[in-house]
Amino acid sequence: GTSDSAIGQTVLQQLFKYVDADNSGYIDKEELAVALSLLGFKWLKEKQVNAIFDRADVNKDGMISMEEFMDEAPRTLKTNLVKLAKNNGGDMGLLV
Repeated sequence: GTSDSAIGQTVLQQLFKYVDADNSGYIDKEELAVALSLLGFKWLKEKQVNAIFDRADVNKDGMISMEEFMDEAPRTLKTNLVKLAKNNGGDMGLLV
């Protein structure tokens, strides 16, 4: 998949750095919500964001490290990009 490519990895790293507003090297729940919103995943409610966060926060320290983000992001992106395409693609005639 795209997220496995060097370019995909770089994009994910840049997204992580962009939403790590306090430059802590970690993403908290609020920063994750911003990242998901920036990607256009506006339908994700707090409960869903919390579930994604909990799944990504493997060591349960209340923060997502770059490594945890790089592991979880491809799965979350794959699931939600399909939904985004269905939401928007139908209007553009991209999906049959």
